[in-house]
Parts: sequence; structure tokens; C-alpha cells
Amino acid sequence: MQTKLKTKLNSNAQAVLDTVQATQNHPTALEIYEAVKRVRPHMGLASVYRILHNLVELGYIKEVGRSEECNRYDGNVSRHDHAVCTNCGALLDVPVDVNIPSEVLEQAAHAAGIELGSYEVRLYGLCPACSAQNNS
Repeated sequence: MQTKLKTKLNSNAQAVLDTVQATQNHPTALEIYEAVKRVRPHMGLASVYRILHNLVELGYIKEVGRSEECNRYDGNVSRHDHAVCTNCGALLDVPVDVNIPSEVLEQAAHAAGIELGSYEVRLYGLCPACSAQNNS
């Protein structure tokens, strides 16, 4: 799936964007690098990191699941929620809308001392593969 771009991207940036948008598994920078390297063998890892940062700043992709271990990226920039497997760490899109009344969101933001900009719900539990392993 190719995005109509607001800003003209060079071929390296376009290759990174296409790779992120083609996946459903919220890849890490290293996973993106490995995939892009197949089509652009001379691109370095530092370039991929820089391009990912720029694509996030431009709003073409989202950075999700940021942790000390790694960042994950999402080509779906529309508001949606995620589920996280507490066993393997898989990050999955929640395929239904999780509706929270705006008053509750504003109250939570106020209690945290922030001005609400956006929100994301995170669900934690076992993914289907890990659940099946536990039940066998």
C-alpha cells in the first residue's frame, strides 16, 4: 500500500515507508532494515533509523511500543488501539473501536497533569500462539 505523500521522499525513504506499510506486525528498526536491505542492499542501519525518525515526524508512520529494548513502527497512522502479549511481546492491532467517553479521558489527563492530545488503549494478555502453548 503506497501513501500519497505530502512531501517528496527520496527512494531510500520511500523504500522504508513501503516496508513499514506492507507489514501488519509492527516491525522493529532492525526488522525494517533487514527487509529494506533486500531491495536496497547499500542502505545502512543508521540511514534506516534516521529515515524512520523523519517519517514519524512527518506523520507517515507511528512509533509504538517504545521501550528500552526497541521501538516498533506502525504504517497505520489512524487512531487505533493495541494489544501486547505479556509472554512473547507481540504487538497486535485491536480490530474494534474501544470507545472511552471524552469526559473520562479529560479527567484522566487532568489527574495526570497533562493537556490531552490523543490516546491509545493497550490491552495486555497472551496472544493466540502463546495461549495455545500454555494450554497444550
